[in-house]
Amino acid sequence: VGVMRRDADALTRAAQALGASFATTDAHALIAHPDVTAVYIATPPQHHLEYALAVAAAGKACLVEKPAGRSATELAHMSDAFARAGQPLFVAYYRRYLPRFQAVRDIIRSGELGSIVSVDYRLAKPPRARTFRLSADSGGGHFYDLAGHVLDLFDDWFGPLTITGSAVRNVLPSHDTEDVVAISFESERGIVGSASWNFAAPENRDELVIEGLHGRLRMAAMSTTGPIALELAPDADASRAQSVGARAMGLIYARLNRPIHRRVPFASESRTHVPLLTHVVDAIGTDAGPATPAAALRTAAIMDDVLERYYGGRRDAFWRHSERFASLRAQASRRTAQSNVYQLSPEEVAFFDDNGFLGPFRCDADWEGIDIPVKKGRNLHLSEPRVFEICSHPSVVNRAAQLLRQPKVALFKSRFVVKVPGHNAAVAWHQDVGPTNGGYYPDGAPVPSVTCWMALDRVTAENGAVKVLPGTHKRLVGDFDKRIRAELVEKGEIAADDLEQAFTFELEPGEFYIFDSWLLHGSDASNTPGRRAGLNMRYVKSGDEYDDFQYIDLQCAQVDAGGAGIVRS
Repeated sequence: VGVMRRDADALTRAAQALGASFATTDAHALIAHPDVTAVYIATPPQHHLEYALAVAAAGKACLVEKPAGRSATELAHMSDAFARAGQPLFVAYYRRYLPRFQAVRDIIRSGELGSIVSVDYRLAKPPRARTFRLSADSGGGHFYDLAGHVLDLFDDWFGPLTITGSAVRNVLPSHDTEDVVAISFESERGIVGSASWNFAAPENRDELVIEGLHGRLRMAAMSTTGPIALELAPDADASRAQSVGARAMGLIYARLNRPIHRRVPFASESRTHVPLLTHVVDAIGTDAGPATPAAALRTAAIMDDVLERYYGGRRDAFWRHSERFASLRAQASRRTAQSNVYQLSPEEVAFFDDNGFLGPFRCDADWEGIDIPVKKGRNLHLSEPRVFEICSHPSVVNRAAQLLRQPKVALFKSRFVVKVPGHNAAVAWHQDVGPTNGGYYPDGAPVPSVTCWMALDRVTAENGAVKVLPGTHKRLVGDFDKRIRAELVEKGEIAADDLEQAFTFELEPGEFYIFDSWLLHGSDASNTPGRRAGLNMRYVKSGDEYDDFQYIDLQCAQVDAGGAGIVRS
């Protein structure tokens, strides 16, 4: 009858594809439409509760996409509302209605495998691009988004489950949600099992093994069309019958005692939700009273049980409290907030304000032995935990915070800068300003930032150390937006007398300088045969976010650096 989407262009396409006579960008207008008797909520999970309660209040049936809401608490709230309204609520766990998964249930119940003893499941996927599925606003990460499918199948095949142990980790700093989850469980029928989900894997893996006394079943649990493989023990009665005269019939006996392999193929499902929708329509049509999502509630409770400790609780609006998560980001922020070791003196801060740089300092992170890429070394703090450890270490961050006059700063950029023989060109004098270096405020003024340049090899004037012009951070020079292409020397913006005042950042491995990103800086080509590697890390005040970057907020110890800070023009 009708379709709602927030985006007007996408709405038009959806309405045409579905043949809907009514199209709107207002969900409540769709829910209230007199011709609508049932609503399918297929939005991201953070909107499920609001829309589901509106559907219940309108006295209409509802199918809500999985995971239904951001927690078992939200789903229970929905379920109660529909029970009071006398209307059915369904959750879109569609796999249990597909022929492939019903065949598994039939095999288990037939006794062909014997009594089921154990279940083992492994899902692994490489990291994905950032989406709403990686935001706690949606209730969790990819585990929360996908694990319900398999847990719902287990509920259908083995009965309600009880979690007997779990471990949850975040290994990718690009987000706050869980990446790796492992659980052990027991069914009400005494079946024991384990399962793991890894969304930071080098390659895909999807393998379910169900073990019975007489055989095992193997399959890819997330596939809707892949085959089911059975490996059955030889028939026990036939083996005993052949045992008489076995010596004379050794070959036949051996063959009879080999496992029996059977492969059950399944055709492609063009519309995987049709069996679920048929069930929903039939259930509404029978007018048998409100359907409650009992199985979905059990699955939601299991996922909450697994994720409870990681999120510091699941019964409140936990997605608003990332500071209590067990994520790498939250742990790093707690570490910087609790460290009072790396305090700058008022004299050091004054020197930075006047000259635009300060150092050298020692990085106390575990940086030795990290992989140093020659190319594509940008923003690896988002995908490499060891790089993130360096970029978020209090020995670096707390000093940057004091120079920014802010107890909370945001890491927004990192880059490995490597000069090797044959690829060690000079870097022209420039200022790091503009779209790729912190962006702009709404009034068009560039956002100021500080840069920490850390040596990973011994860095000298001979192998192309960074050079700076003290005091030049107080104003923007020439075509600053062009950065290394600004041709500041060629156009006379930097005089020869200025270059004679340059200061060179000579460093031992593990040492770093902090400098104002507006400070004029550059480097010469290396004149040595070895490598010269460094790590460039950049920070802004928390709140100075610009759309083009992914920011990681880090709370630091309260500091009083004194003074009004840098005056820029």
